[in-house]
Amino acid sequence: MSEDKKRRKRKVKHGKNNVVVPFKRNLQVASDTVNPVNFEETERERVSQYGKDICLEIYEYSKQFRMSPGFFYYHLLFYLKQTAIFNCGYIEYKHANDASTNEIAKNHAEMLVEECPELGLKQKEETDTVH
Repeated sequence: MSEDKKRRKRKVKHGKNNVVVPFKRNLQVASDTVNPVNFEETERERVSQYGKDICLEIYEYSKQFRMSPGFFYYHLLFYLKQTAIFNCGYIEYKHANDASTNEIAKNHAEMLVEECPELGLKQKEETDTVH
């Protein structure tokens, strides 16, 4: 009888180790993004829209103050840049800061040439030089 009990215990233990877990039948796809390029574009669009919404709110908020817009935006940019440099690497921050500054200056210059011809500004001609 003692041998029968040992065999039963072995069978029970052996049966627990061979349990098959069934696959889920109703799986759902969590994301329809196919490749990382689409993911990056989607995220860029979301961030851009978020930034536009925040800037519109900031503009409405700035109307409440009796200070110059330059001074108001100086304070906002200071804290935004300070937060950015503390939350990402210096190289990444420097690249983002320089690229955004150059792009904004270029866009503003193009806008002035197109919208204000009375100023007599001329667009620089592109050169083949690297420097």
